[in-house]
Amino acid sequence: MPADLPGLDGELFKGFHSMNADERENLADATASLHKKGIGLPKPWHDALYELTPQIVPTWKGERDGFYYHPCFDSLCVRILCDGNPVPDEYFTIWDVDLDDVMTAATDHLESLSKDKHFVRLPSGIYVSDYGDGLDSSRVLLPHCWNRLFHGQNTFLAIPRPGTLLVAPQVLLPQLVEAIGAALKDAGADILAATMYQWVDDKIMPASLQEPHPMIQPQREFRQLDVMAAYGAQAAHLAEMGIGDPCPLGMVRTQQGRTLTVATWVQGKTALVPDCDLIGFVSSNGKPLGLYWRRTLPRLQRIKGGGVEVWGPRRLAFHDFPTAEELDQLECFAPHDVHAQVLGQGSDRPAPAQQQSSAASASVQSSSPVPAHLRGLSLGVQDNDGG
Repeated sequence: MPADLPGLDGELFKGFHSMNADERENLADATASLHKKGIGLPKPWHDALYELTPQIVPTWKGERDGFYYHPCFDSLCVRILCDGNPVPDEYFTIWDVDLDDVMTAATDHLESLSKDKHFVRLPSGIYVSDYGDGLDSSRVLLPHCWNRLFHGQNTFLAIPRPGTLLVAPQVLLPQLVEAIGAALKDAGADILAATMYQWVDDKIMPASLQEPHPMIQPQREFRQLDVMAAYGAQAAHLAEMGIGDPCPLGMVRTQQGRTLTVATWVQGKTALVPDCDLIGFVSSNGKPLGLYWRRTLPRLQRIKGGGVEVWGPRRLAFHDFPTAEELDQLECFAPHDVHAQVLGQGSDRPAPAQQQSSAASASVQSSSPVPAHLRGLSLGVQDNDGG
């Protein structure tokens, strides 16, 4: 570290000479680590104490960004903000405070910012937070702010973007789905989570709906959208690493209206395959070879995937492409001609391989309550009624 590092001669290090050897070493290592990362030193604890707030982010983002994070529920985690910036682990060492104390201070501060504020009832009957400070999604950590809006009824939540917290009873789930779709459309790249959550036994968990509830399919699509967002961010990073081709992930819709995630694996370079329902194999000249169930891939003894060291959801790296005989060992979901229709091709006209990545963004109109921009691809020829 340079001797003139800003803050090195400040209040943070006044007690340095009274520390024992281990304490000095830990403090010096934390300071050097911040310098290496290009992060400045924190404010003294007694000043930072009143600027801390919790922040909810997807777990993949917590893993990617390198700041402190702690899983909270489902695929979301909590980070700590100090004056609006994420706090790295090194700050806790320099402050010489327990993590629990930092989390308590952040939550207490959010609590104080939430006093005398309220939710607004929308014309649909659901409620939306109206705090106006951009921390609304973090208030999902303060159940007393929202868990009695529908007293005696099952409470459902959504935090589609950082400045929005939606609350609804079960009878208004269709309206909640519409509100989530509208929020996601306005959020652009600033999407937090599409999934609907439920308050059950003083815990927040993904909404679990039973057949034949009409909102099961929208919830499935919302959860798939969150998975696709994680894999999409991860793919951009993997492309820069140059260790293989991250298979693009999209959705297909069956004739029964169910959506399935599908990865497109193009023959050629090492394929970085995500966890998904289906794999669409494409030859090196762009010819669709069919859609196959991902779960049957381990049947191929010759082709073994290796783990990819990267943040976010799991991928396996495959260096070999299945032969025609090996594809016959897998469970086929749709033959090559239907696969071609899914990719927007004629059954006898293969498309160039570079067009495959755009297949995941295609969508069709349907009777789904999920907004059009969130819907999957159509699979094959649909009935006249769109079923």
